[in-house]
This record gives sequence, structure tokens and C-alpha cells, in this order.
Amino acid sequence: MAEEAGGLSRPTSAQQVAAHIRRMIFDRRLRAGERVPQDEIAAELRVSRVPVREAVIALDREGWVTSRPHLGAFVNGLDENSVRDHYELLGMMYGLAARRAVERGSDEGLTTLGTIAKELQATTDADRFGALNTAFLRQLLLMASSRRISAVARVITTNIVPGNFFAEVPGVVRIHKRGIRTVLKALKAGDGPGAEAALVELLRAETDSVVDLLADRGLLS
Repeated sequence: MAEEAGGLSRPTSAQQVAAHIRRMIFDRRLRAGERVPQDEIAAELRVSRVPVREAVIALDREGWVTSRPHLGAFVNGLDENSVRDHYELLGMMYGLAARRAVERGSDEGLTTLGTIAKELQATTDADRFGALNTAFLRQLLLMASSRRISAVARVITTNIVPGNFFAEVPGVVRIHKRGIRTVLKALKAGDGPGAEAALVELLRAETDSVVDLLADRGLLS
């Protein structure tokens, strides 16, 4: 969901390289067990080895690759439990942001959320949908008024599905529109726990579609 809108801050060079390597794995240009060709990637992207090394370190933490001293980094398969836990954590984090938004947000902020949500419901363009979803989540974080939640969002909103989540994963636009309607209804009613529960449920509903896509691509170990 949110993570697939490209995160909530401007990507660094290392993050862009990491996104490129995830795409290579997702498209099966790199397969499980293969060595990540760091020099070739640096040349292809016209960057130094530094952001490539930083990207590999990040991907190792995420479980995409395993770094072996003096040998390089090797591609792992994704496992279903980790994928499901990733989206569960996203739902918990954004759910907390929604609850705090009710407690700390303003009527003006809620009006802005409603305007974004209305445009999101109306669009049929996946790129526009992704941009509006990012705007909705940024506004939610702004209303939550928590540096800690925003810091966590920057850490965990990495892409499992590279590119535009809503274009890549079949069926999630419909799921997402329905979920956002439920979230917004709870927010407008001042129901923080309800908005929190709705976001958790939204991420869970989308996870099945992600798992199916990864399984179809042969990416789950």
C-alpha cells in the first residue's frame, strides 16, 4: 500500500539503487542463489560503488540478499511469512497514525484528507492513484503529529513490489478504494480505534493479492 507508493521522503541514490535491484529480482533478471553483479549495476546506473554497497546492505537487512564476506551478495527467495508480516507491520503503523490523527488532528486537516480521498475514489489511472494514496498517507502522518511515527514510516515503507504497487498487483485498486472509504468514515466520526482497525484490515486484505503475485512469479521460497 503506502510502501508501494515509493515511501514518504525523497529517495537517496542508495534507495534508488536498491529499488533497481529489487526490480531485477522481481523481473527474474536476478534469481535466487545468483550473485548480485555490483560493478555491472554501478555502470548501468552510472553511479559509484558507494550507493551500490549501501543498497546491498539495506537489501540484506530486508532479506532480499545475503552478504558473504569476500564473496559478495547473493539473492534470496522471499518467504510468505515475511511478506505477510511486512504488511501487518505497515497496517499497525498507519493504524496508529490514524488513531493519533483523530486525537491530534484538526478539522482543516480532515477536510484535506477528504478532498484527497474523493479524488482517489474518482481516478482510474494507476499512476494518479498511487500519487493520491501517497498524499493521503502523508496527510495522515501530518495529522498524527508524531516524529516517531514519521521516522518509523521512513524505515519500513520499502517496496516489496517494485514500481507502482497499484499497477503491478491485480485487484488491489478496488480493495484499496473500499478500505479508504472505511478509514475516512471512521476518521470523520472521530472513531480513532475504528480507523486504526480499518487500516490494519486494509493491509491484510491486500496482502493475499501480493502473495499470489509473488507466487505466480516464482519468487516465494
